[in-house]
Amino acid sequence: MFTKPGCPYCKAAKDDLQQAGMDFEEIVLGRDASLRSLRAATGAMTVPQVFVNGERIGGSEDLEHWLDRARIRPAA
Repeated sequence: MFTKPGCPYCKAAKDDLQQAGMDFEEIVLGRDASLRSLRAATGAMTVPQVFVNGERIGGSEDLEHWLDRARIRPAA
């Protein structure tokens, strides 16, 4: 997952993955990668960008929908 410090959507995505019991690797823009690297890898310019087994899921709302469809997360 690509993130940046202070991003509330990144925190929400990390919380969702942790609640779902999923391990993840965090790539922090400005520390581990640049915005240029994010765009080259994903075609996106926003964070978070979440991948599961190499498949791009997208941002935090996309992750919520993916977890719901995959029935990994309990219904709210």
